[in-house]
Amino acid sequence: MLVGRAPGVAVVLTPAGAVAGVDVRGAPVGTRELDLLDPSTLVQRVHAVVLAGGGLAAVDGVVRWLAERGHGFPVGARPFEVVPIVPAAAALGLVAGDGYAACEAASSDVPPALAFVGETAVGLVVVDAEVGPAECRRVAMSAHDGFARAGVTVPATVFAVATGVATGTALNDLCTAAADALERAVQSA
Repeated sequence: MLVGRAPGVAVVLTPAGAVAGVDVRGAPVGTRELDLLDPSTLVQRVHAVVLAGGGLAAVDGVVRWLAERGHGFPVGARPFEVVPIVPAAAALGLVAGDGYAACEAASSDVPPALAFVGETAVGLVVVDAEVGPAECRRVAMSAHDGFARAGVTVPATVFAVATGVATGTALNDLCTAAADALERAVQSA
């Protein structure tokens, strides 16, 4: 797992795929591919999650970066083509960023949470756990409490991404840690 940042965009790259969940409160303005995170869908892993400022144009650069390297959901006949699965949400009212540049700047220094707050808010938490899509969604729902604790009252979208590392941490503890991490991310932004 890698995290890349450029002005107006942050991306969590999971080229081999990772389980993710999402929780949306208020109007889901400025989102992409959120339906793919429903536990009932065929696609069970994402290849990146993007938090963007200003709009979703940055996502195109992330998709291009992943596709150039052959990372994505295999489709078609052999040899397979790949379609990178990249859910995203934008914090409206902020400056838009360059997703490709964020990918190029990615490093293995993964923070526990990221947040952008503008006219809408977007957040992401990373949890060390091996969980399924439904549990990951529950973590995202609990992490949303971090926005409330930090006084963020605008419509918000929160993602949770699991590292796939089996730590044995109980789901309730993951949820509590996620809310704490998102609150800290908002306060330090």
